[in-house]
Amino acid sequence: MHLFKKLSLAVVAVTTSAALGLTALHQPQATAAPDKTVTIYLTRHGETTGNVMGRVQGWSDFPLTKNGITVANDLGYGLKGIKFDHAYSGTLTRQERTARAVLDKSGNDNVKLTTTNKLREGGYGSFEGDSIAADNAKIAGVYGYQSGDEFQKQTGKDYWNKLQDAYYKLDQSNEPNTKLAQADRAESAHQVQKRMQSEMATIVKNSKNNDKVLVVSSGMSINEYLSTLPGNKYQGAPLKNASVTKIVYHNGHYQIKGAIGSLHYVNKGAQSHK
Repeated sequence: MHLFKKLSLAVVAVTTSAALGLTALHQPQATAAPDKTVTIYLTRHGETTGNVMGRVQGWSDFPLTKNGITVANDLGYGLKGIKFDHAYSGTLTRQERTARAVLDKSGNDNVKLTTTNKLREGGYGSFEGDSIAADNAKIAGVYGYQSGDEFQKQTGKDYWNKLQDAYYKLDQSNEPNTKLAQADRAESAHQVQKRMQSEMATIVKNSKNNDKVLVVSSGMSINEYLSTLPGNKYQGAPLKNASVTKIVYHNGHYQIKGAIGSLHYVNKGAQSHK
């Protein structure tokens, strides 16, 4: 009889919890992330043919120039002495080639490079391969500005996110009049930020305490990601090729350490083998 009462009470408790929207029995409970510190060297790829020609690159696979390879090598020489525990890059040739050059010249050629679409540049859909100069007025006009220069000056640190969203809005309305599939059209800033944040979380999850990680991505996607981090360091300045932004993850928080888009390691590497 007592056993029947206990079972009845248990059924009532579960039913009541479900009715109130409370956590059901057997549902896995959230556990606190283990305490750890991970240092991430977030890096832009070397110079590409698209950079030199002033083209909208996005997901399009523009290769590194000869100068781009040299700068990637210089970055590797400048990072010599730092032991990377992991390395990640986007799947684009310019990102992967930069990462491999850095690992090779820094003495980390034994470190496995993991490539992922989540670290690609922001996608620009129907505008991929366009002349940046030719698109400037059209993009600026989305927000009522007369020129790209005015657009950038007036929007400040929000520029890169607004630029991404301008491409997104124009492509969603099919302003370029293309037959591009929806999945291949321009991304919004939120979409870029979300995938970058997701990959950074994965990188931290796969790292141990005090690990150092090389991450190679692209200028727009890095800027859009940096704009989501707390603090007042981020001002939206353009990132130069092969520049490094050091980010330290510590117990659930990401913090920028040092300068954003630093060329310290590139310059150091260039001087080291003159």
